[in-house]
Amino acid sequence: PAQSPAAASAPAPAAAAGRARDNEIDWAEIERNNEQARAAMGTPSTPAPAGDGLLERAFSADAQLLFAVDGCVPEVVNGRVAMFGFFTAALTEIFTGKSFTTQLAYNLSHGVSFTIASLVIAGTLAPMIMADPKETPYEGTGFARWRPEPRAKAGRQYLCDPRAIDTTGLPGRDTPLGRVGFGATAETWNGRAAMVGLMLTFLIEGATHHGIFRG
Repeated sequence: PAQSPAAASAPAPAAAAGRARDNEIDWAEIERNNEQARAAMGTPSTPAPAGDGLLERAFSADAQLLFAVDGCVPEVVNGRVAMFGFFTAALTEIFTGKSFTTQLAYNLSHGVSFTIASLVIAGTLAPMIMADPKETPYEGTGFARWRPEPRAKAGRQYLCDPRAIDTTGLPGRDTPLGRVGFGATAETWNGRAAMVGLMLTFLIEGATHHGIFRG
């Protein structure tokens, strides 16, 4: 005879209760095994602080915000190197007749470019190391010292960023397009202009086969 639905579903609560007891027994067994393992190992060693390893620091959020392609350090360093390079190369070409390309080849082969880049990187990171918390309140440690800034990426404005400099009182004028003169973004735009100027100079010299300041 066919079994009624009520009779078919009757064993379900008993089966569920049996599974619950089995789970309790399993967990109790696991806990006992863990206790025995901890007793056999003795006092556990203190774990190392999280994020203290070299790889952890290299791939930390601060490292990415500082040194990644879209971080604040690469553009600042590139812009400063470009401004210094364009100014000195133009003067050198005017007084000696050596083109930008000739100067670049010499600098690369004699370590001048590497030395300049190293000094600029050190100077760029110096404000974060030399910062005085009494004069410039900040958060973070080491090279990753920053101030909360809602408009900055991830809300962190690092002290090496020129936009973190207080330009209040310096010559300048606020316009609908931004501050003209000594403003927070003046160095950024000057660096970008110098980078574009260097690239155009190399392209023109490559096409004309001579310098543009002393042809």
